[in-house]
Parts: sequence; C-alpha cells; structure tokens
Amino acid sequence: MDLTREGSPAKKAKRTCKYLDEWDREFTFLKRSMKGHSYSFCKICSCDFSVSHGGRNDVRQHEQSAKHKRGLKAQKYAQEMSPFVARNTTEADKVINAEVKMAMLCAKNNVAFPFCDDFNKCVAEIFPDSAIARKYSAGKTKATQLIKGAIAAELHDELAKTCRSQPFSLMCDESNRTTDKQFVILARLYDEATLQVTTRFMEMPVCNVGNAENLYEKLSEALRKRGIPWENLIAFNSDNASVMKGRHNSVISRLKTSQPHVQDFGCICHLVQLATGCGIKAAQVPVEDILVGIYTHFDKSAKRCEIYKEFVDFTDSDHLKLLRYYSTRWLSLLTCIQRVLNQWDALQAYFNSHEEVERSAKVRDLASHLRDPVVKTYFVFLSSALKPLSDFNIALQSEGVQIHRLEEEMCRLIKRILGCLIPARAIVGGPLREVEYGEGHQLADEELFIGADTKAFMKITALPVSAEKKIFQSVRRFYEAVLQKMFSSFPLDHPLLKDMKVLDPAARLNITPGTVERLGALFPQLHLSEDRLREELIDYQVTDSKQLPQEDKIDRFCGLVGKDVRFSELPRLMKALLCIPHSNASSERVFSMVRKIVTENRMSLDNSTVCALLSCKINHSGPAHKYIPSKKVLKDAKSATNLYNRSVNAREPHE
Repeated sequence: MDLTREGSPAKKAKRTCKYLDEWDREFTFLKRSMKGHSYSFCKICSCDFSVSHGGRNDVRQHEQSAKHKRGLKAQKYAQEMSPFVARNTTEADKVINAEVKMAMLCAKNNVAFPFCDDFNKCVAEIFPDSAIARKYSAGKTKATQLIKGAIAAELHDELAKTCRSQPFSLMCDESNRTTDKQFVILARLYDEATLQVTTRFMEMPVCNVGNAENLYEKLSEALRKRGIPWENLIAFNSDNASVMKGRHNSVISRLKTSQPHVQDFGCICHLVQLATGCGIKAAQVPVEDILVGIYTHFDKSAKRCEIYKEFVDFTDSDHLKLLRYYSTRWLSLLTCIQRVLNQWDALQAYFNSHEEVERSAKVRDLASHLRDPVVKTYFVFLSSALKPLSDFNIALQSEGVQIHRLEEEMCRLIKRILGCLIPARAIVGGPLREVEYGEGHQLADEELFIGADTKAFMKITALPVSAEKKIFQSVRRFYEAVLQKMFSSFPLDHPLLKDMKVLDPAARLNITPGTVERLGALFPQLHLSEDRLREELIDYQVTDSKQLPQEDKIDRFCGLVGKDVRFSELPRLMKALLCIPHSNASSERVFSMVRKIVTENRMSLDNSTVCALLSCKINHSGPAHKYIPSKKVLKDAKSATNLYNRSVNAREPHE
C-alpha cells in the first residue's frame, strides 16, 4: 500500500466527466462551453454549468431545474427580434436565389421569357403560405437580365480565367443562314475540378461577310477582350471549307501568324461525309434527287399524305414519316434510304397511279425510278455499304476523348472499305497508302461486298445480265471514289497522331523516349523540361499497373496521375493532348441548340441574349435544379436589372 510521508494511505485521484459532442444532437439547447471540457452551456438560460460530477445526469438535472423551465416559458411567449433585424436580409437573399434559379430553369429548357410574367403573377397564389413566393418578382425583363448580367456573366468569367491559365483548343463554325450569319467559337479544355475534358461556349458573333479576314478578326477579338494569350492555344478545329483551311488565305493561315505551333486536323466527320458524297456521285444513280423529290412531293400537302396512307395500308407497309434529306447533316443519308426502302412498294404504287404522272415531269421521273429494279438494288446496297461510314461518324461525334484513337479508327475504316473491294491479302503486310485498289486488283463481281439483302433481292428479281453488270459497275465506282477521297483528305501522315498512344495506359510500355521528345517539340508553348519529362516517363512505365489509377476514362486517369507527387511534366503534356478535338461536332450541335432557342415565337431575341442562353446551356453541364448560385451571382443579380434600366434610360432621347 502506498503511504504518505506521515504513513497514512494516499487518496485516489477524483474522476471527472467531460462534455460529449453527441449531446449536441440529444439536447438541442446545449452546446460546448468556453470554460472547459467539464462544463456545458445552456442556450436557453445563457449560462455555463458543470457536468464534471454526473455527466449526462447533470444535464438532465439542469433541464428539470426551475431556472431552465422559466427560460423555456419566456422563450415561448417572447416575440423574436429577427423579423425586424435579420429576416429581411435573409428573405431577400432567398428571394433573389429563387429568381436566379428560375431564370436558369428557363434558360436550360428553352422557356420563352413571357412565361416569367405569368409565373410572376401566379406564384404567390400557387404558394400562399410562402414568404418567398409573396416577394418573388422576376418578370420577363428581370429574368432576361438575371441570365445576361449575373449567371452567364460569371460563366464567361470562369471560362476566361481558365483559358488564361492553361492550354486549350478552339472549335469554330459558321452558320449558313440567309439573314445574319453567326460564327460560333467554342473552347475545349481540361477541367481540373471534375478531372475531365469539357467543351465550353465562348462567343457567337454575327459575321455576315464571312471571308478569312473577318472571321479571324472575330476570333482574335474574342480572345483579346477576355485577356486570353495566344500562347495557350494548342489546336484549332473547324469544317474543311477553304476559307477555314486554305493554305494561303484562310483563318488557319492567319491564326498561325499569332500562334505558329497550333495544331490542325480538320473535322474527320466532315471528311467522311465528303467521301460518302463522292461515292454517291461516282455511282451515277440519282439517290439524292430521289430522296429530295419524294419528300418535297408530300411536304405541306395534307391531301397527298392522306391519299398516300391508303397505299401504305394496301401494301401492308409501316406508317412511318418520310424524312427530309439534308446533304449537310452527316447521318441523314442512311436513315432516309432505310425509310424509303421500308415504304418502297407503297411509294411505287402511289407514284405510278398518280393522276399527274403524265403531266408532271417530276412525278413521272420518280415513278420511273421507283419502277426500276436497278435503282432499288442500289438503294438496298447503300443500306449495307453506308453502315461502316455511319458507325465511324457516330463514334467520332462523341464528346468524350477520342483523339488517341483517331489514327487507329481511320485506318480501320479504310481497311473495311478496301476489304469490300479487294482481297484481304493485298491489304496487310505493307503501308496502307501503297495498297492498290484500282482495276485489275479488285475482286470478281460475285465476291464484291454488296450485302446479304442486296444478293437476296437480285436473286428474287432475276435481273438480266446487263442490269447486273450495271449494278456492279456502280458498286465499284462507289468504293473507288470513297477510298480516293479518304486517302487524299484523311490526316493519315500527321506526326502528332502517331504519338497519341502516350495517352493510352494500355500502351504505356510501347512509348519510346523519342515519343515524348517529339511531342514536347510540337508544343514548345508548354515549356516542358525535357529531362524531367524523360525521368517521369520512365517512372510511369516501370510503375506496377496496380499502383496506377484504376480508371477507364482517359481524361480522369491522366488527372489522377497528375495528383501523384512523382509526376508533374508528364500530366501537363497529357492534359494538353486531351484538349485537342477529334471532330467539329460540338460546333454543329450549337446551331441545333440555336434552332431550338430562336423559334417562330422568339424571332426577336437579341444575339447577346442568345449567347447568354447558350452559355447557360453549355457551360453549366448539370440540370437546372443542381445549379447553386454563387455569392457573386446573387450580388450581381441584385443590380442586373437596375443597370439595364439605367442603360435604357440613357439611350432614350430627352424630351
């Protein structure tokens, strides 16, 4: 036994209880005291009390005390001061937040602004018990200014800030409208917040005189007024028009004076469409004329459509709407051909019994084409032959990263088309460009790929030998023209595409030091350290696969690699390469959005308003209900309408 100096037993240290954080949830009136761990603070009584003796029992004793009960009773009957002090500010913020979110909802869903006037008058009646609804006051004008002066303004600022600090690519396209021609400008960049490549809307100025000089000036002005340096631009993508891609007098030739190291591939989807068009023309079968003629015959004529329904029922065809063929829409040809084939018997019966078949040359030509088994055979052939071209176009229109697969996909498509025309042994074993596919190297007629449906139709129809010979000649001309256009326009020899395997984790062991050295030389604006890049490449290659990020998406994988302290230069190079666009499909989608925004009921929308709506739709990727306005947006929203009214008053003439 421990003894004190006088020989008596030593006293045991007294155990004390401490405040537990779980009491905050159990007792709503309680919180941690500033006096120490052995005290609690009662928010009702505004006093500290000790919990060192009994812990939770001390809290319960205080809860049952007369002082605490008096405090509860006084709080119950006391009038709060918050309605006179704090609630006005809080409710004002909630009201402006509701107005901003409603404006975003209208922008995301193409809701006409006059709707906001009606909603403004109805919302208080719909939600009579809501203080926010009673004070809600965002009509047409205010909703417009909330979008332009607050929401879109912040999204534009965020884009400009990102482009000023990291590499990005530009994608451009010009509309073919007969009135004001719009020039859409998009930026493709790496989003560090989400670790993925995104496409953002920058601007869509009006450029009615669309020559190279004016288009370049619009592009230069868009970067200049945002303070974005040309040095950060790494790639440019547009359609393959001469005004954009010409060697001497084009947008890209002028752009290279500002950024000599910019990369340019052209739009691969547009090139495939051009190759398809060359094949259709070379076959010397009026496919496009037939598709357009059939559609225009029934378009805007309810009487003809009603008569045609009887023929559809009589031939037991499907009641499907005839589609309009647009030569500028990449995927419309195959769909239109399939729809016409589905109703061929009904169309043939209709046009051959039409009352105008003798008087109208157009009706007579359509009836003649639909009776011709050679024409139908060629339509059936195209429904099979166009599938690989259409599949390629669909895959490369994806918003996801495809640039590292571009060379492989181009070569695969060319080999698929070559395999339809020449023996497979002639394709393998040598450079693709050296493959001979002309006359004398092709398969026999019975071995050409024309599709199983085409063979079955030719067998059932029992075509004469001369007709079969004509069909096979058209087939050969189609394949030859498509291949010739592909070889002449595809960027098969571009030095950058061959080194894009650096982005593929599965091919990391096949990357040579020369690969990253060549890439670093192509992008001197990145200011990469060659020695450091070489060291990181070796470290990346020898690292066990299990220690690398387990991520299927290339952009997220590269972003996660960049979070490893061992790597700095290599992820910078990867992220820059990821921003290079593989097609210009995003620009085409913008014009589709514009058609949904500027409808017959909204023809008076100003171009600046359209641009603000596009910014909301594109630059905020999530749905409207997930949009959370920042403090800056709420602050700008309070003054957006006032600033607009002042500008309007300033423009009005003084009486």
